[in-house]
Amino acid sequence: MDLEPESVLEQWAMKHIGDFYPEALIGLPRPQFFEMIDAHGADFWRNLPAYPWFPNLHAELSALAHVIFLTAPTGYPACLAGKYAWLCDFFGSNYDDCIFTTHKDRLAHSRAILIDDSDQNIAAFQQRGGHGIVFPQVWNSAGASTQPTAYIIAEIIAAVTALIESDSLSK
Repeated sequence: MDLEPESVLEQWAMKHIGDFYPEALIGLPRPQFFEMIDAHGADFWRNLPAYPWFPNLHAELSALAHVIFLTAPTGYPACLAGKYAWLCDFFGSNYDDCIFTTHKDRLAHSRAILIDDSDQNIAAFQQRGGHGIVFPQVWNSAGASTQPTAYIIAEIIAAVTALIESDSLSK
């Protein structure tokens, strides 16, 4: 199967917006799609390029608070190894500010903020008492954005401000 990423994303944005996995567009059931990716091994994940805005977003978030990457593996060991290698390649070989789990909501608490591209992950995190910000992507309620940094920073500042106000009201 030969899917051109730009074409798929364009069609996704026009015909399947908000659909987390548009099987009709991709042409494969989700398990079969990830089996094909897994056949490429850890290098598939390790060699994914960072978005151009990523370094700036990470720097701005890091200036506000401690950033921990919370990422879900696909269920294949190569995904886990590749995602970790990507983080080490980007941040250095001793990088350890990361947690791999499909159960992100179990890390929720009243002072935790999750930035995630899955509406479902955000809802589960908020149900357990955390705060969530939907990262703009074509497959979620926030929709696609080519420059999400300003949006994310504004949302983080609003969430932290609300936390501070809540703390001061409870005293």
